[in-house]
Amino acid sequence: MFRLDRLIAGATVTLAMVLAACGSGQGPASSGAAPRSESGDSAAATDASGSGGTLRIAMSAGNIPIPDQFQTEGGEGRRFVGVNVYDGLLNWKADQGDAPPEPIPGLAEKFDRSSDGLTWTFSLRQGVKFHDGSAFTADAVVFAFDRIMNKDFEFYSEAQRSAGASAVAQIASYKKVDDFTFQIVTKKPWAFLTYDLGGFSIPSPAAIKQWGNKDYPLHASGTGPFKVEKYVDGQVMELVPNKEYWGTKAKLDKLVLFPIPEPATRLAALQSGQVDWAEVPPPDSVEQLQAQGFNVLLKSYPHAIIYMANMYRAPFNDVRVRQAIAYGIDREGMVALIRGVGQPATQYFYEGHPWRDKSFAGYTYNPAKAKELLTEAGVASGLKISVAYPTGGSGNMFPGPMNEKFQQDMKAIGVDVTLVPLEWNNVITAYRAGFANPDYAKYDLLYFSPNTQTPLAAYQAYLTERIPPAGCCNPTGFSNKEADAIFDEAAKTTDTAKRDELLTKFHGTFIREAPSIPVVHDLNLRVLSPKVRGWVQPQSWWGDFRSVWMKG
Repeated sequence: MFRLDRLIAGATVTLAMVLAACGSGQGPASSGAAPRSESGDSAAATDASGSGGTLRIAMSAGNIPIPDQFQTEGGEGRRFVGVNVYDGLLNWKADQGDAPPEPIPGLAEKFDRSSDGLTWTFSLRQGVKFHDGSAFTADAVVFAFDRIMNKDFEFYSEAQRSAGASAVAQIASYKKVDDFTFQIVTKKPWAFLTYDLGGFSIPSPAAIKQWGNKDYPLHASGTGPFKVEKYVDGQVMELVPNKEYWGTKAKLDKLVLFPIPEPATRLAALQSGQVDWAEVPPPDSVEQLQAQGFNVLLKSYPHAIIYMANMYRAPFNDVRVRQAIAYGIDREGMVALIRGVGQPATQYFYEGHPWRDKSFAGYTYNPAKAKELLTEAGVASGLKISVAYPTGGSGNMFPGPMNEKFQQDMKAIGVDVTLVPLEWNNVITAYRAGFANPDYAKYDLLYFSPNTQTPLAAYQAYLTERIPPAGCCNPTGFSNKEADAIFDEAAKTTDTAKRDELLTKFHGTFIREAPSIPVVHDLNLRVLSPKVRGWVQPQSWWGDFRSVWMKG
């Protein structure tokens, strides 16, 4: 079994070797940013000729994701556990990397939407079994929704309700029509329901009834392509193929997950052969890993590193202060710091994204303008702010050095930054609760890493109805009635071109006011052993592990 304690010394030695190489002018730092690859080793990515083997993954998560209906550990919980153990009514087409995945039929073979846009009728797959052998029917779907939405339900879970609030926010009612027909009525025309359902897992009612909400994660049972064989909190999760899976079956013999929050320790685990796959190793190690024959993968995908502003109080209730911070960030320097495994984020969306506002130049590094704005706002000297940031965790890249760079940039424009490290799940809690919550009101900025793949995931933080405690998740308190109306119009349409036009307009209504300040767009860095075959690097958080196998 993988032993984290045995790698601590090795991680220190490995990192020291990398840094020494950089200092001598012969290591990764001597040649600038890491080379970008849209596919890595294409032979490995497309080799579908084999099957079998055990794939061991070093996650950036601080713990094993709890395998409940909504998983913990942010996006990595969904990435490695959710899409493998569970299906939703709709799944994601993540077996290709040419475009961001769209929802596709999952446990629902098809659906119809009424002419008024409110009633959705889902035709369910027949003959599907949960991992525990119990049958999937419409009753299981009702059970899953009751667990999140019905406070009088015996197995209602407040923790799961909190985690799944965004996914069900627009659902007015739901019901079983017959054993294989399920119906949802939305509060208003809501074309984005397909995206919401792509993140809504269906667990086994039989397992939850047997073990109860508290112990269910120790006996988690979905209908997905993998099932949980072993789960030790804080240490390991082992997944094995579901041989009775209704769709394309997994090729691996076993998928093993290790939580390793420190980049240097993930690197050591990969180089020592303890794991075959590492999420975001230290950026200085990328060229070294390529030279050693590892498959380094980078690809643009909808994800951003941002600072969310506390608009409930001074100084960030003044748009000039928020804009000053935005212009005071040296994003090119930040990207150089992380060796080119990200892109400067001058807007919320990257160049080429359909929702990027082409009429706005974005926030480029302009310290003179930043100082001018601070002077106009009356805080040109002595401004002190508190910034909460995660020590690690899913999608956060390298928060320690990146926030130290931010601290230096702010000092250059006269802003004194106090950095407050938090555990990643506490940052997620702060995001959901908002700055109006007394527990988080003391922070001026929150370093966050949102998945911007779906319209709601991208924009919920800028909608009035999502301000806590009435909704989730708009932590800044930003409210713009014009923007709300634009989003409502976008939510009514199923025409992609019209929808994208409206969502671009929505982006334009908030980006200039900077309730959140964009910094870097992640490039989804991961490094794979050349033994790993069949993986397609997606333009999303979620990939498809069914095609993966191990060579040799």
